[in-house]
Amino acid sequence: MVVNAIIKTGEQLVPAFSQEEYRARTTRLRQQMAERGIDALLVLNEGNMNYLTGYEGFSDYVPQLALVCQDEEDPWLILREMDTLCADASSYLPQSHVLGYPEKYIAASQLTPWQPIAELVRERSPSGRIGVELSGKILGVKGHAALSKSLGTSEFIDADGMIAALKAIKSPAELTYMEQAGKIVDRAMQVGRLAISVGARECDVAADITHALYAGTPEFPGGTSRSPLVTMPVGSPGAAPHLTWTDGQYKMGCQTNFELGAVRHRYCCALSRTVFLGEPNVRSRHVHQACLDGFLAAFGAMRAGVTSSDVERAFRREFGPRGVRKESRIGYSIGIDWVDGGPSFQEGDETVLQTNMTFHLLIGIFEKTDGYIFSETVRVTDDGAKSLSNMSRDLLVNC
Repeated sequence: MVVNAIIKTGEQLVPAFSQEEYRARTTRLRQQMAERGIDALLVLNEGNMNYLTGYEGFSDYVPQLALVCQDEEDPWLILREMDTLCADASSYLPQSHVLGYPEKYIAASQLTPWQPIAELVRERSPSGRIGVELSGKILGVKGHAALSKSLGTSEFIDADGMIAALKAIKSPAELTYMEQAGKIVDRAMQVGRLAISVGARECDVAADITHALYAGTPEFPGGTSRSPLVTMPVGSPGAAPHLTWTDGQYKMGCQTNFELGAVRHRYCCALSRTVFLGEPNVRSRHVHQACLDGFLAAFGAMRAGVTSSDVERAFRREFGPRGVRKESRIGYSIGIDWVDGGPSFQEGDETVLQTNMTFHLLIGIFEKTDGYIFSETVRVTDDGAKSLSNMSRDLLVNC
């Protein structure tokens, strides 16, 4: 498998993978479609469009889709007219398979882009057995009604999750990008940790991290995705998840919960650590040790053949007696644009782990009295788990 590690050649972007790999993905998808009686599939999630075609538009604020037909080797991209230029630059598809609808349909009160999109779909697949990713970001209630009316059908086959199942197992080329992202995120975490000091502004710490994530390494640059790449709630304790930063200055006694993601060709490697400014109290040390021991128990349980819930139970056996509350899941499938819609490490998920699945193994404590985060991106192998990070697992304290 040849990996196109160079993002740009002269003035022309190149697809992230070989034509053969993209076509193999579509072939596997068509097999699923045949099993479910789907003749045409409307792919609305842009990460899934990227997975099938290489498209890099970041343009899913307007209607767009990839159309997969049962009797066609390659998908079609149906995009806003100006976005076809992004497809020409980033997708492996020939220009004949990149279709644009006119700009007059954008932000028009009396027109909807779903009407010309439907016409282009009907021209290529007149069958009524149409599958749609119904949770697609741009579809919504009005979009669903407009698409149904334009296609002349009141029922679609729910295709949510079909591509997520394909994305869960990574190819050697995909793993290469995630491993490269792992090197970038390790560097960014070190940069962020070292930037924390009394008087430093949170926004300046975030700027240093962001620069490291995008600059990457001398060998390969970083990239971007749909998910925020830096969250860093600061507090005493830092207990709120998913917050970013303020213009506040650091004071002794606070903690920062870093959750970072580095990206190569939209493939993400996530990493989380808590950093204390000043000596942490006894409770914080206890929470750290409980999280670390629980993480290691889950990490040790991961291997091909076990289930997602087996991993979660291994964590609970170690973590449960520690007297720290945690109700959220402990991990999820990661890949394109961070969360890729696959299995999760939680009670009741009986997905059997397979070699080269990748997970964000995340131990996050988000309580009013306790706050802590610790995570790594982990690859499943036949013999166990392999972390894509080399970051220290010790308690991180800046004095």
